[in-house]
Amino acid sequence: MLENGGKMDDTVRAVANPTHARWEANAEYWVKIIREGRDRYRTELTDRAVLDAIGPCEGLRILDAGCGEGYLARRLASLGADVVGIDASEGLIDAAQSVPAGHSGSVSFTCASVEAMPAADEVFDLVVCNHLLSHLQDPAHAIHEFGRVLRPGGRLVMLTLHPCFYTENSEHGAMTSVPASKYFAARGIDQHFLVDGLESPSMITSWLRPLEYYSATLRDAGFVITDLREPHPTAEQLRSDPWWRESFPAALFILMIAERR
Repeated sequence: MLENGGKMDDTVRAVANPTHARWEANAEYWVKIIREGRDRYRTELTDRAVLDAIGPCEGLRILDAGCGEGYLARRLASLGADVVGIDASEGLIDAAQSVPAGHSGSVSFTCASVEAMPAADEVFDLVVCNHLLSHLQDPAHAIHEFGRVLRPGGRLVMLTLHPCFYTENSEHGAMTSVPASKYFAARGIDQHFLVDGLESPSMITSWLRPLEYYSATLRDAGFVITDLREPHPTAEQLRSDPWWRESFPAALFILMIAERR
């Protein structure tokens, strides 16, 4: 399904995420966070939401776009899917490839930009973007690529920061409203990751855009939005765990499901 495995060449790197160097600096940090299960937003909330949106996946050909160190791709392969993970970070792809295979499905990883993927047209049944779009300054190219590699009727599952409510340090209890003058324009938030008391070596820019941007971009790429969800803690999580009450002051995430026409 992928035409050029292995490392990303210089031409492809030129169109990669402009914060590529920052992600390489943070690669070891994210491998530690993910493999030690230290990101509670993922382990207790968003992973469940993404897997629920994907549903049964045995026999499906899945692209994990922005796969990081590969934990979601491995999980989907364990459920019987044939998965290809793509990420622009060599450090994260090296980490993903270091995990021995052993799944009912298959899994492989390639270092490439999601904006110019070495994949043929209409080869995947599903594309999943887990915490990817907020790290692309303009995801329109990537979304059009997803439309290109998906078969007609294939699905796109995207989990990202909520553009209506996410502000700087929202996950640490800071909550302010987003004025219309900022909401309706692309806005970048520069900050270090701070997960379970560990701060990332490098700062990262998180990009947020209004909901109408996603709607229009998906439409232009040949998609129809079929569902929109806002993953949030359960009443029991909020009642029994002060961490969730402090760390989820408003809707922090949005999940969109779209179908390629």
